[in-house]
Amino acid sequence: MNQEKLLADELSKMIEEDQIPLSITEDIHEISGSLRSGNMSLNDLKGKDEFIEKAINEAKSRLHM
Repeated sequence: MNQEKLLADELSKMIEEDQIPLSITEDIHEISGSLRSGNMSLNDLKGKDEFIEKAINEAKSRLHM
């Protein structure tokens, strides 16, 4: 499994665990879908809203990326 799919799965898992603020859940869900489908790469995640970046960095940390 590639890094994008691993990150997408971890972000989805964090949503299920209520680790993602409700205000960005929809954005994270869309990002996860884009990562899974290959429409977005890890490099595309830079420059996002600070709360989205925080959630992405937390997921990366949980995956030791």
